[in-house]
Amino acid sequence: MACPFLVVVAIDFGTTSSGYAFSFTQDSEAIHMMKRWEGGDPGVANQKSPTCLLLTPDLRFHSFGFAARDFYHDLDPEDARHWLYFDKFKMKIHSTSDLTMETELEAVNGRRVRAIEVFAHALRFFREHALKEVKDQSSSVLEGEEIRWVITVPAVWRQPAKQFMREAAYLAGLVSPDCPEQLLIALEPEAASIYCRKLRLHQVLDLSLQPITNGLDLDGTGHAGWSDRYIVADCGGGTVDLTVHQIEQPLGTLKELYKASGGPYGAVGVDLAFEAMLCQIFGEDFIQSFKAKRPAAWVDLTIAFEARKRTAAPGRANALNISLPFSFIDYYKRHRGQSVEAALRRSNMNIVKWSSQGMLRLTQEAMNELFQPTINNIIKHIDLPEPGAVGGAGGGVPERREIRATMQFGDTEIKVTAVDVMSNHSVRASIDFLSN
Repeated sequence: MACPFLVVVAIDFGTTSSGYAFSFTQDSEAIHMMKRWEGGDPGVANQKSPTCLLLTPDLRFHSFGFAARDFYHDLDPEDARHWLYFDKFKMKIHSTSDLTMETELEAVNGRRVRAIEVFAHALRFFREHALKEVKDQSSSVLEGEEIRWVITVPAVWRQPAKQFMREAAYLAGLVSPDCPEQLLIALEPEAASIYCRKLRLHQVLDLSLQPITNGLDLDGTGHAGWSDRYIVADCGGGTVDLTVHQIEQPLGTLKELYKASGGPYGAVGVDLAFEAMLCQIFGEDFIQSFKAKRPAAWVDLTIAFEARKRTAAPGRANALNISLPFSFIDYYKRHRGQSVEAALRRSNMNIVKWSSQGMLRLTQEAMNELFQPTINNIIKHIDLPEPGAVGGAGGGVPERREIRATMQFGDTEIKVTAVDVMSNHSVRASIDFLSN
């Protein structure tokens, strides 16, 4: 039976960043990834756009992504207080225990809007953006029912959150409620696992560092053998999702060893730790007041931290400079009657220094303090026993091995080096996301 859809559009709706890709079913291996976004940071490859939404004071859609971030940044401070800016809002529907169609989200300025409308605005933006791109790539006119939509969601999401995303897609006009099969809600780690399964082995492993086993081809183009198991750890902004699969021969099918799982251990945890550090230095009442009275400046501060956070590394010895907006320095002096530098001295927080150029200097120790709670949560979750086992030998606690991994993030590639602390054996891996 022929596939009823001519094109598949998959939306990666992330906590921090979002994007989409599409392929025509007649040539499903040719995947078109959207990389041209309005605005963006010069010199940076933008496979994704920030997950931020801007609504006008009368609650109409204005912009999404880089365009929303930059327009909000350029607003007059007094005008900005009336505009509704939402960012990193995705995980709110997971953390809400009694999620309904009436659940509300709070914008940076404190105004509240129904969450279903916020998500629908974002999905409607992707719908219009994707349809334009698909039409530019297609020689024929496509009807709405000829497009299948896929939206990825974290494995940790409960059923109400998944249904909420489906309802938001209906409201956004992606598909009709009468054709629910036209929309597929896919788990993020399972989508990643299937993608990894399609990779040629040399795209994942550096074969020069380990012997060839399990009947792999010498050129690295064969697939892994029957005993190969792998974990895909999808470390995102809001969640870390894990899936564990085993490749079985002779058909190369995937066997699920553990149910896809995860937790709210994403990079947002580092952002929250930074905000808590600011509260410790300047006072929680001041930070809350600054966020309410100078919302655009607060967004500028979080963007500045995000940019420096991405350059943090375990081996980095020098401090990271975080630029404080002038309005932060000025507002603190008006609010507290003293300088930011005096607040730092009074806090006795020696791991954060003050620069005369108007910047916070976060030492390596400070960055470690911000990252460590999130890292510990990931390690605790990934410490899995053998499938079907209650414990280790004799039913006790499974053996634990300390693995230290370092990751280098390029524009389109991640390089990972993992070292077994006990044996000092190391393995390197490289994944190029734009490779065919």
